Amino acid sequence: MSRSILVAGLCAVALAGCGRTIVRERVVEQPVITPAPAVVERPVVVPETIVTAQAACPLAGNAYSSGTLSCQSGYEYRCRNGVWERIAGTSC
Repeated sequence: MSRSILVAGLCAVALAGCGRTIVRERVVEQPVITPAPAVVERPVVVPETIVTAQAACPLAGNAYSSGTLSCQSGYEYRCRNGVWERIAGTSC
């Protein structure tokens, strides 16, 4: 009986040692990476490249876009940049 207690005690000690694992911590320092600032190329806008809308032509309280044709006093007119211009050689 004492032998069985001794064997059981040795097994318990052996198994208790198996449950513990040795942990070795190793510190590895990672290099600090700083992102480079993003460079965005934007075209330079000069006044010549800015597109403006063409002026409207007034007629009887209404505004008509450039390129509109109109019959006034028997002659055909075309709206060009805010001014009604008579089209030569046409009648309506």
